[in-house]
Amino acid sequence: MATPHEYYLAVIGKGFDEDRAFGVQCVDGFKHFCRTVIGLNLGTICNPTGLAHSIWDNFEKLGLNKYFDKVPANQMVDGDWAIWAKGSRPCPSSHIAMFRKDNGNGTGIFLGQNQKGGPAYNQLSISYSGIRGALRPKCYHQPVSTQKGRIYYAGHIQDKGWTDGNTHDGQTCGTTGQSLRLEAIRISANMEIYAKAHIQDVGWVDYGKITKDTVIGTTGESKRLEDLCLKGDFEYRVHIADVGWTGWTKADGIATLGTVGQSLAIEAIEIR
Repeated sequence: MATPHEYYLAVIGKGFDEDRAFGVQCVDGFKHFCRTVIGLNLGTICNPTGLAHSIWDNFEKLGLNKYFDKVPANQMVDGDWAIWAKGSRPCPSSHIAMFRKDNGNGTGIFLGQNQKGGPAYNQLSISYSGIRGALRPKCYHQPVSTQKGRIYYAGHIQDKGWTDGNTHDGQTCGTTGQSLRLEAIRISANMEIYAKAHIQDVGWVDYGKITKDTVIGTTGESKRLEDLCLKGDFEYRVHIADVGWTGWTKADGIATLGTVGQSLAIEAIEIR
């Protein structure tokens, strides 16, 4: 399954006419995503009008609730598909595009087809005005899996969003050598786990006993995880910007991994 950024890399500059009805349109981009990423063939969805707002209006009738959740525009994260109302910008006939990143000025960066600059996929800053809501792919945001004897973890990576949550038992979650900060993690295991984290411009946050849904860190705020203090029957290590990997450390609730006051991001984590 392609992450939002991997999907971007696969489609940028290319055009897809999925329904062979109206040329390369924004709806075709959504159909292409559904077919290639989540395995859903939408056929002639939205025909005969071909308008994107029909996706929002007929969400349950079309069976999309099995694959997506509706979320408000002010809660969008990387990978969500925003839908603009008919008569609004950027397209008077309505529009659909994948949200990538907030610009902090009432606009966001969106990946879509038939946006300004041509029919093929591009990324464009677009106003949030007129967005009716967004569709969140469940494949990107299902709770982290649990399996007896295993520890699963997911990471929210700068400019990429959440990993799929299937990283486990010593595998690397995050990146090295790309200068991308790890902004948040989620951990799931059949044991009690306690967590504290030092977050850029926030300081230490004590999450106490966590669950598989606890977000340790932040998303959508461009803040780096700087230091972690975990407690549970496991050991872990982190990759620190400009420093590299720490040693494997017992999660005893006392030792910390990372830095404080050095403006260095944790970029990756491994747990076993």
